[in-house]
Formats: sequence, C-alpha cells, structure tokens
Amino acid sequence: MSLPGPVITFQQAVAMAQSRRGELQDLLFRLVSVRSLSGESAESAQNVVLDFLATLPYEVELTADRPSDFSKHEEFMPPVPEGEGPFANVVARPRGQAGSNSAIFAHIDTHHVVDGWTSNPYQPAVRDGRLYGLGAADGKGGVAAMLIASAALTASGGRAPLLICCHGKGGGSRGSLPVFERLRQRQEPIHAIAYAHPAETGKGLSHVKHVVRGVVDLTLTVTGWLGEPREIGLPDSAPWSESGDALQTCLQAIEHLRGTVLKNYELNVGRLHAGERVGTVPLEAQAQLRLLFDDAVSWPVLVRHIDAELQAFAQLRAAFAFSLEPGAMRSNFGSVAWDAPPSRTVRDAIEQIAGVAPRSYTNHYNGDIRFPLRLLGIPAFGIGSLGGNFYGPNEWVDVDDLVRLVAVLILTTSRWNEGEV
Repeated sequence: MSLPGPVITFQQAVAMAQSRRGELQDLLFRLVSVRSLSGESAESAQNVVLDFLATLPYEVELTADRPSDFSKHEEFMPPVPEGEGPFANVVARPRGQAGSNSAIFAHIDTHHVVDGWTSNPYQPAVRDGRLYGLGAADGKGGVAAMLIASAALTASGGRAPLLICCHGKGGGSRGSLPVFERLRQRQEPIHAIAYAHPAETGKGLSHVKHVVRGVVDLTLTVTGWLGEPREIGLPDSAPWSESGDALQTCLQAIEHLRGTVLKNYELNVGRLHAGERVGTVPLEAQAQLRLLFDDAVSWPVLVRHIDAELQAFAQLRAAFAFSLEPGAMRSNFGSVAWDAPPSRTVRDAIEQIAGVAPRSYTNHYNGDIRFPLRLLGIPAFGIGSLGGNFYGPNEWVDVDDLVRLVAVLILTTSRWNEGEV
C-alpha cells in the first residue's frame, strides 16, 4: 500500500495551480474546441482527456455505456434527450497505489447550442479575464481543473486522486450512474469525492453543494362523467348536479394528498388541463405535479405511498377513475452534514485559497453528487469556479477563479488523503 505523500500547505497549493495557469487554459481551449453535446457519445472530447492522462501515472478505463442497461436501477432517470449512445466514460486510477482516499469527477457533455452566441461556441476566446465557449463553465472547466490538479499532485510526489470524466447532463444515466454503480460493485476504496462543477447559482466557490434534493414529477388523471342531456344534441343541457366533475374532484384529490401523505413535502401544481367546452362539466382532468423531498425514502417508494393514499381517497368516490403516473424527472435525495470533517476540509480549503467563507447550497435537485452519496455512501461535494450564462449563449468561466479551483482541488484531495475524512 502507498504511504501518504508530503503534506501540502495552502500556499503551496496556490503556487502549484498558478504555475500551471497556461497549461490549464490551453487544455480548456482544446476541450471546448471539440463538440460533445448532451446526448452524443463525446468520444472525441474524451480523446483529449485520454491524451492528457497518458502523460500521468494513471491506469485508464474507457467504457461505452448504454442507459437502457440501467433502466431497472433505483437511481435511473430516463436521459434527456433520449438516446442509447453508447456514451464514452473514463475512470483513471493512480498507478502504483493500492487505493486513493479521494476522488474527483466532472462531466464532459455540454448543453446544446442556442441562439444568441456572438462568437463561435467551439472557438474559445478570453476577454476581460473570462474564457468564453460552449461548456467552459458547465462542465469542461471542471474537467480541465480536475486534470491539472492531478498533474500538479503527481508531479509533487503527493498521492493522486481517482479521476472520473463522464456524462452527467440530462439525468446522469449516460455516465454518472453506470460509472458509480461499477465502483459500488467493485467496492472502490474512496472515502470522499469532489464534483468539479459550479453551483448553478453562478456564485462559484462561495457556494458548496453538499445536498441534492429528491424530486419526482407526477401526472394525476381523474375521469368523471356527463349527465343525461335534457335537449337533443346539446350536451350543455345535461344538469351539472347529475354529472361527475373531474376537475373539482382532481383539485380535491390534490388537497387530500397535501393534507395526508404529502404534508411534509413541497408540492407544485405546474400544469392543469380539464374540460372540452364551457357549459359542461369537465369529463377528464389532468394535473402535472412536481414533488421535492428531503428524506431517505426513494422516489419509487414515495410514489407507492402516494398512490395508496390516492386509492383510499378514490374509494369514497367510486364513480370516478383515478390514475397516477411518474414522469421523466425523478431522482433521490442525498446529503452530507455541513459540519462533518470532510465538509470542513472543503470549506477550509476554499476559505484559505479564495478568501471567502463558502455557504451551504441545498436547493439543487437531480444533481450528480447523489450517485456517490447513495451508491458509495461517501461524502460528496459540488464545487466550481465563477461562471455565467449556463444553458444560454456566450457561456463563460472566470480564468482566475478556475485557477483557484485547481488549488482548492489540490489542497482538498491531499488533505483527504492524509486522513481528513
């Protein structure tokens, strides 16, 4: 088994990152220049990663994963956009080490190109300290920072982290789920992991994700009936009192669920569709709901509890038909305590290097830190550099802050490897 490497101070971590600023920027330029849209294989972009890893003491595993192979998994979410790939994912293990306490992961796939770009999204450019290009912040900046931090650590003689470069957008079933499920099966000896990805708030290192909320979308459908029309050819003439109003009953069902099985959860009624024409009661009503949850119950179990309560409600309204179907958005809750030792390591590293005491960010859902949290049972944290225009034109990342992210990753993983987990 490898012995711990030399202790790295925060001043040394900063110097190590600063010395590789040019290399960091050049690597990010190469990554951004290669297309790897969400839903595509990303093989060409992963080749840039593989070429860089070939210069480091790592054993590399390249896999081609299909989401449908994991469709029965409790953590599966149908990828958006749909597609079977296969999708290229990379796991790199430090050569000559029996196991690393720490790991870093980042995602290689990017948002699609939207209207409004004032430059070519695949031709990165630096203006006023910002590097512009598709994926510069989300999440190729994290990929570049992860690789440069590992290069700096190995050059210093320190213990290197395990590295993961995978597909993470659109639910994680193209890359994060396959990779972390394999790590679970292999009982990979990782004790803590950093997700090199900025909080979606755009606040950079000042926000740390250590919680991922559970979420599930539901479609509630209620079917009623129309009374006998009093006049030939005029459905409007059916007495409302003799009809089964699906809309009213649907709203009653939602309020019943709010007051019973969902009383401790956040529920949003995002869309409601009912009725065909004014003058008649709605024969069918359909409500699209989003539920956010912060407990250990998995979304399939939660849906079963909701459906059981709905059926109890339906027994009192036997003439109506009810159905409840989960939607495409569905993922589970996971968290690590803000004051746990590995959390303190991350927070202290950010405060020492960036000069800001980071704040807890707990509002994100469907986040990829849920996979190591739930499948490996290890602390996981989302940290990233200042960036902007996520999901829009002219996406950018702050180059100075990206250098600071490299230093934070160096300091955090080296301290985790010293036993601060």
